[in-house]
Amino acid sequence: MLKHKKFAVRLVLFLALLTAALEYTNKILIPKYYYNSDWPTTSTYLDFYDMDKNSVDVLFLGSSHCAAAFSPVELYRKHGIRSYNLGCEQQNLLVSYYWLLEALRFQSPEYVFLDVFMLFPYNEDEILNTSEESMRKSVDIMKWSHVKFMAVYDICRFDTSQELASYLFPNGRFHTRWKELQENDFTLQAMAAQETLMGFRPLDFNVDITGYQPFGQIFDGEAAYAEMVPAMQVYLDKITALCQDKGIQLVLVKTPTMFYSREAYNTVCLYALEHGLQYLDFNEETLYAAAELDFSTDSCDTDHVSAAGALKISDYLGGWLAARGVAGTQDTQWEKRALYDEHCQKDENLKKITDYGQYMQAIQDEAYAVFMVMPGMPLHYYTVIDGGRILKEMSDPEPLEGQGTVRNGLTSYRIGSDAISIDGGVYPLLPDGLNIIVYCHEKRRVIDKVFFSINDETIECIR
Repeated sequence: MLKHKKFAVRLVLFLALLTAALEYTNKILIPKYYYNSDWPTTSTYLDFYDMDKNSVDVLFLGSSHCAAAFSPVELYRKHGIRSYNLGCEQQNLLVSYYWLLEALRFQSPEYVFLDVFMLFPYNEDEILNTSEESMRKSVDIMKWSHVKFMAVYDICRFDTSQELASYLFPNGRFHTRWKELQENDFTLQAMAAQETLMGFRPLDFNVDITGYQPFGQIFDGEAAYAEMVPAMQVYLDKITALCQDKGIQLVLVKTPTMFYSREAYNTVCLYALEHGLQYLDFNEETLYAAAELDFSTDSCDTDHVSAAGALKISDYLGGWLAARGVAGTQDTQWEKRALYDEHCQKDENLKKITDYGQYMQAIQDEAYAVFMVMPGMPLHYYTVIDGGRILKEMSDPEPLEGQGTVRNGLTSYRIGSDAISIDGGVYPLLPDGLNIIVYCHEKRRVIDKVFFSINDETIECIR
């Protein structure tokens, strides 16, 4: 009997260790998209799980159009409204539905805004209108519960090319990632603790777009209609029913884009009318004007609004919500994110500075590692400043080369005669002036590169 008990204890311990090892391996191998990625999907959801229970009054769900358009920090800063943006790139309606269910395990929002872009054909080769890779970005990071199991079950039920086992044991799906693992894959807790913009992804570039025209105000009952993707309509109905059951005000919303037709607008207008829902479409001329939008300056491409456009839309929605009784509430969670937003804006403002003196003052920040290189004027010169401290400074008539690390030895660099390499990224050097490359410790990436051309009379900024 004693031998059997010892065997049972050893078996339980072995299984516990095996489970822990598999869980750790899964966490390492799953692709991650943190705040230092183009679309920080992983950070969006990790930070959401860290929010105080029942502290979020407004939720946003939808595709990258949603992630780029609604700023919780701006809503809080201007109106005191506590919101969170759960949007991510190519988020289809199935994923929106299950992330709403997941959110309701922790929060009790008064309003849910659902971006409707993915209702209509986007990836026509996929039955769920989205690739497996895009869906996994938001599903793999979801905590395991009945909600995630149902989400995975439905994904595999609709898309028979996907397997339930690949979600249960993602180490099998991503086993080849061993060859490309990086620091971010081993620092989940540290990255999860990093402040975020609560799901908002500001797109701080602008392309002058012409040819955009908003729609007329009222849809015609006899006009043409676009057909929803069948699976997407199923989950729109589920989201509508869920919100009605929970007493949540569901608002359908669409941000300005050139890839949204009048026929799609008519379809959503009709659906909203039949189900008693609000529909705010910023492609509609009255709303477009009320938000003071200008597509030529408030968009970053033909699809997404820029950071400037997002502020206008968020400000409009803040007033719209306040007029409907959503009260402002002081909360340290949003206060902290507002401070982080100020730091992010400072990083972005670097790209707009063209005055040499102002730029040199702006990069005097302990959060930065700064690389300055002057190839042959008349001496070759470079300096590396990390956290306000000079790590290296060299000059010589002959071309210089050097290498080392910043960020406490975690980020490597190599300086050559014609380029700098930082963590594998290569940045060419221009002659006859000062090359400056700024690396942000917090974001773990280069945030700006500028060249100041120097002659006898002027210093010219070239980007």
